[in-house]
Amino acid sequence: MLTAHTQAVLLLTAYFSKASSTGVKPLSNKEWGRFALWLNSKKLKPEDLLSGSLVQSLDGWSDDKITLERIEALLNRGSALALAVEKWSRAGLWIVTRADADYPRKLKTRLGNMAPPLFFGCGNRKLLNQGGIAAVGSRKTSEAELLYSKQLGSKAAGEGLSIVSGGAKGVDEAAMLGALDAEGTAVGILANELLRASTSGKYRKHLLANNLVLISPFHPEAGFNAGNAMQRNKYIYCLSDAAIAVHSGTKGGTWEGVLENIRQQWVPVWVKQTDDPGAGNAALVEKGAKLLSADIEAVDFKALAGDASLVSNGVGSDMFSQSHVMEPTPEVGKAEENLPAPALGVESVTGQSKTGPSLDSQSVEQERGNITDDTDASGLDRSTGDRVDSVATADVSQISLYEHFLLILASEATQSPKTVDELLELTQLYKTQLNAWLKQAEEQSKIEKLKRPVRYQWITTTQEELL
Repeated sequence: MLTAHTQAVLLLTAYFSKASSTGVKPLSNKEWGRFALWLNSKKLKPEDLLSGSLVQSLDGWSDDKITLERIEALLNRGSALALAVEKWSRAGLWIVTRADADYPRKLKTRLGNMAPPLFFGCGNRKLLNQGGIAAVGSRKTSEAELLYSKQLGSKAAGEGLSIVSGGAKGVDEAAMLGALDAEGTAVGILANELLRASTSGKYRKHLLANNLVLISPFHPEAGFNAGNAMQRNKYIYCLSDAAIAVHSGTKGGTWEGVLENIRQQWVPVWVKQTDDPGAGNAALVEKGAKLLSADIEAVDFKALAGDASLVSNGVGSDMFSQSHVMEPTPEVGKAEENLPAPALGVESVTGQSKTGPSLDSQSVEQERGNITDDTDASGLDRSTGDRVDSVATADVSQISLYEHFLLILASEATQSPKTVDELLELTQLYKTQLNAWLKQAEEQSKIEKLKRPVRYQWITTTQEELL
């Protein structure tokens, strides 16, 4: 059931049928931003306009384009709203507004009042705040570029990063499916036909597995429109931590999107090296993009995303981040959201651990019975002759995030094997990142994977030195 706030925002900003030249026109992003700021200054919420005297509520409002008559006509579309919402709900679609906790924080941070007032969507909405690598490129390109795009998605998934793209034919779709087929996650920001995509065979199983979210700021049945596609491009960049343009012409959506991102400096953007004489990739490098290797195996996606955290003022997908996290732009009728605290006991900028088990050296030693006092230089316990778990004795101020993760496994999964769900709860990691690190730990013989049900147990007798 829709809240009064969501109903009001829908009435003021959304089409309930395919856009046409007839009837009252909903408020654009820019118009909504202007109107919402005024409402906020008057301590009004959008839902306050659904009852009482509209003339009295909007006393003092004056705008040549957003007239009182236009607002009244928009708010009087209740019957059309009810029919549209019923249809969307039956199809499994949901609606998220700027006032909702699941609304992408990066968009509010980077676009401010120009962020869309709402998105229609389907799938796992938690992925909207996960960040990832934006993959963009031409709809019509070579088989080699499509293969590169698919490998890009697969490799990013293997490194625990989500793919953010537009879902269009060509590079976008290849990168998204590459990630999803590798059991990774993807975020698709569609410019058209969200409703059709939500029932598509190529996406349905991934939606059901909670590995995919599809969103659109446009009517769920809207057809292709070049203007909508161009507007959608900025959301792809702003939802990501770094962007890769696999192939671009010298004009069109990919070209303009990269240039806009360079001007706005939302995220670092790389373009793939190519021998195609008709491509605009080299020209984009001259205009400020960075050149990316044509060898996909040479690309370090985590390094690309790591650089982006500096550009995006710390609003990234890394749950271990110790950077300042910018609060989202305050929304009309909604207090600022409480952003998630750093996970796994990583200290905040104030030096205080926010959540998860403590990882300071003293507490680890106490939990392990002060084993460092009884350990010789070879790593053997003097009293038993057993090899001591080197993870437990590491100086946590000098170890990597992955090694912090190993500390948690050593602490929590030695005596009692843990399921994936239990580890997700313990670490507060996203599933793709957890799976990537579990696979790495298993390959390094740090943990053993048990079956029926699948659980993971820390191996205590075959440790190798971490540091």
